[in-house]
Amino acid sequence: MVRNFIFFFFCLLFGNAISQVYSFRDSASNGQALYKIKEYQSALSSYEQARELQKNVKMSAAEKAKLDIELGQAAFRLKDFEKASAYFQNACQQESDPIKRSALFRNMGNTAMQQKNIDQAIEYYKEGIKLNHKDAELKYNLSQALRQKHNEGNNEIPEEKRKNKGKTDNKTESELSQKNNSEKTKSPYSFEEEQKRKILNDLLRKEAETRRRIEKKQSNPSPNSKDW
Repeated sequence: MVRNFIFFFFCLLFGNAISQVYSFRDSASNGQALYKIKEYQSALSSYEQARELQKNVKMSAAEKAKLDIELGQAAFRLKDFEKASAYFQNACQQESDPIKRSALFRNMGNTAMQQKNIDQAIEYYKEGIKLNHKDAELKYNLSQALRQKHNEGNNEIPEEKRKNKGKTDNKTESELSQKNNSEKTKSPYSFEEEQKRKILNDLLRKEAETRRRIEKKQSNPSPNSKDW
């Protein structure tokens, strides 16, 4: 009687374990099928159900990582980048294969870019390249992230610099205004014209002095002069 009970108990446990394994596989397979037809929300729900069942199923780290990758991909498609990032990070911690880990760093970098976290994305891409320097997509994504960071850096002007720039602009405008006013009060003649005017005045003065001397000499004739 006792033996029968023990046998029945173990059969029940074994049957329950088998049932959970099948349920897990069904949920994971459903998630994959739904993902392929772009039913991402339903796929995510199936994957999450599979992840819950996974707790009672003996699985390798690689198998757990695979499920987290699928969860992350579905969340990414739904633009739930925070959830996608968390799943990719969990997968990266469990995955030991360097090539697969480099792909995960690429996914994490892409997710960070969507979150406008360029610095974090750059670090993820760099880590991925360390693991797989032949990954052309990783290198391309890194170059794009660096370019975007450079462009944003050029567009950003610190507040203090903007204030100083405003002061400089105001000063420049003031100086220009003073310069314009000063130029208005100056003679309309250019330097060359003034030089010509000065030379002409000197000639006229000398001519006037010569004329006065002649007139004076004519009005006071020399004693030795003769009348003709």
